Amino acid sequence: MSKTFNLAIPFDFLLQAIAKLSHADKQRLWEFLDTDLHDSTDETLDPEEDAEVAVAYAEYQAGEFVTLDEYTSQRSQSTMTSRLLF
Repeated sequence: MSKTFNLAIPFDFLLQAIAKLSHADKQRLWEFLDTDLHDSTDETLDPEEDAEVAVAYAEYQAGEFVTLDEYTSQRSQSTMTSRLLF
């Protein structure tokens, strides 16, 4: 039988404890928080924001936008091609 209890930790103490974590543990914490915040962001979109996201996604799918990675890759390839021509 498991028991559950609530524990209140002052935020400043939590920050001090985080500061003492190893780099690897801080990275794990970052990944956890990023996932948790991403999940909660999905739940908090209001209908107007949800519609804007849907429109932006549709425009991306239609090829009207490129991601930063795609742009960088295209830019890099065009720069390399330009250098070969000269």
